[in-house]
Amino acid sequence: MSYEYEAFFSYKRDPESDDWHAKVKTKLEFWLKQELKKPNVRIFFDTEEIRSGMRWRQKLATALKQSRCIVCVWSPLYFQSKWCVSEWKTFLAREEKTKKDLVMPASYFDGETFPPQASARQFPKFNDYASTMPSFWTTALADTFERERLRPFAHELAAMITNAPEYNEDFPISEVPDDQVEEEKRIERPANA
Repeated sequence: MSYEYEAFFSYKRDPESDDWHAKVKTKLEFWLKQELKKPNVRIFFDTEEIRSGMRWRQKLATALKQSRCIVCVWSPLYFQSKWCVSEWKTFLAREEKTKKDLVMPASYFDGETFPPQASARQFPKFNDYASTMPSFWTTALADTFERERLRPFAHELAAMITNAPEYNEDFPISEVPDDQVEEEKRIERPANA
């Protein structure tokens, strides 16, 4: 086996933001082709790669192993997802083993309340460009986002991909226990007086 993907795209799924994440992934692939001077660049994206009837856990584990690095799009809800945290921690373990930088994060929302291990990293803020509106991608703000955030992000990601370690079948896969996932903060309704 060998690498199949340049990167694994890790994000918190939500029907309101899934299209935005998919478009970011597509644009990153385009700019990575330019940066890496390759006609074909693949980023693992769950909704494109996992089909009905597949053993999805096995597919995720295989895709994690076969990805050179990970793109994490962080939000407070990302850190409440066992699967998102497991994907991130898988690459933290690989970083520790290989002594290479393999986690390329960005924030979708917030950034001030991330866990210390995430907050300790430098990451660009995509917050001002995060949108649930499909029409966002036809605006001047989307042009600014692509030019000022995504292209530089792709440049840095290309360097990370180029410096990734050789493929190793023994790369660890982490499935974090429930107690390592941030507890969902529930908003209580005020009691009626």
